[in-house]
Amino acid sequence: MKACQAIRKDGTPCRGIPGKDGYCIGHRPGAAAARARGGQNSSKRARLARRLDPRLVPICELLAEAIVDCYSGNLRPAALSAMAAAASALTRITESIELEARISALEGKEEMCHWKAESKNWKR
Repeated sequence: MKACQAIRKDGTPCRGIPGKDGYCIGHRPGAAAARARGGQNSSKRARLARRLDPRLVPICELLAEAIVDCYSGNLRPAALSAMAAAASALTRITESIELEARISALEGKEEMCHWKAESKNWKR
């Protein structure tokens, strides 16, 4: 059985299973760049960004800056508290809107299922 053509960092030959190009998946040209991109997309920040409503991203960034400003003494704690309360209210509103849209979509599917079931009974 053939092995990868690459030499490992310790100077020994790689024992990985080679592809058609003669290199294993870890030593293929461009593999390091692909691994770096994969790592970026699996970071906690990237996962949070995918789950966060895009409309809330600027608000989160503003709150993060305000926390730093408050910690350094450039913003009163009362101002930060008011900003956090407003952001919380916006988040609840956004979640309500999203939930309402999901419920409406499910209700539409349910109505379609009832319509199909009734049309099957009508044909009999």
